[in-house]
Amino acid sequence: MPRPRADMTPMTLGRLARACGLARSSVLHYEALGLLLPGARSAAGYRLYGPAQVQQLQQIRQLREAGLSLAAIAALLARPRDDATAPVAHTLLQDRLLELGQEMARLRQQQRQLARLLADPALADAPACRSKADWVALLQRAGFDEAEMQRWHQEFEQQDPVAHARFLRALGLPAAQIRSLRAAARHGPDPQAKAPPGAAPR
Repeated sequence: MPRPRADMTPMTLGRLARACGLARSSVLHYEALGLLLPGARSAAGYRLYGPAQVQQLQQIRQLREAGLSLAAIAALLARPRDDATAPVAHTLLQDRLLELGQEMARLRQQQRQLARLLADPALADAPACRSKADWVALLQRAGFDEAEMQRWHQEFEQQDPVAHARFLRALGLPAAQIRSLRAAARHGPDPQAKAPPGAAPR
């Protein structure tokens, strides 16, 4: 939604909700929490919202989309707008940014564990993939890059080298390549060796 004009016609609750892509119940919930109050009331008692309320609702929506709690948003909106409180806003946003990094690390760990379970025929009802190409494609669809695939192999080799070797054989890889992949997973790739296309650990 574009920035509201100072001379805009006041909006009703329904129009405001539609303009900001929110449900009426969400706007009313924000009002109940004291995050957003009507700018005025019509003669018939209907809520009316002007440019300041529209801008504030846009800010609330942006902060919610960034994952901030309603309590954190309330703290941001309630602070005086001066240089003295700028560090408060900075700290709240920075804390959320760092928190997201921790959440993403936990989710990545869960992804690697799920891939590990899929690779174990004793735990999965059927093999997830029948070829190296299928397996690489699956991990790529899950958002794995080369470094994350390498880390997955390293963790698999450390946790259960026998199962890791069995999994690589199930992909139809030749014995020499399996030895190379497992060695790279244990010690890292040989910087002097030039791997052929498609031979990098995945």
